[in-house]
Amino acid sequence: MEFIETPRFPESISAGAHFGPAYSTAVARNLGGKEVRNQNWSYPLCEGDVSYGVRNQAQLDDLLAFFHGVAGMHKGFRFKNFSDYQAIGAQGALTVITTDTTWQMHKMYTFGALATPKRISKPVAAGLVVTGGGTYTVDMTTGIVTRTAGANPTGWQGQFDIPCRFNIDKMLPQWIAYKLYDWTAIPIVEIRL
Repeated sequence: MEFIETPRFPESISAGAHFGPAYSTAVARNLGGKEVRNQNWSYPLCEGDVSYGVRNQAQLDDLLAFFHGVAGMHKGFRFKNFSDYQAIGAQGALTVITTDTTWQMHKMYTFGALATPKRISKPVAAGLVVTGGGTYTVDMTTGIVTRTAGANPTGWQGQFDIPCRFNIDKMLPQWIAYKLYDWTAIPIVEIRL
């Protein structure tokens, strides 16, 4: 599976997109009305529609050029979800991969006693801070933190992107009038790397 690290999906368009988490749950209801539910995925995958973010001709031109560049559904890309793109305070958690050597970045979603981690595989270098008092390197393509000297890391703060792909292979804008277009949804989906 091909994935491009740069350029990121145009931020001027992603700022107006509808995008968020989706779970996969199977529900079976018997004749008496009782339900049995099965959570198919342990962690959600985000999905959305970027058609709402295109508001002018320049943005449409950028979207078409980007769509051609990633060949529709073929290549994955970085997407900034403006409703959830940073970990602050205790949200930036680390999970041990190899004791005293490597850790995977996560963002914790906590509400009361409920806590759900989301694996972060595409951190953004600008403003990224790993806490703990040691010296660390961060792989920006995987979200893996490696200790090079000093104490083990205790957390992280910063921004991250979501690895996504288009969920269509056709871009079908309809010309309505000068610099005015319409189209149905332009869906994108998160991909697990």
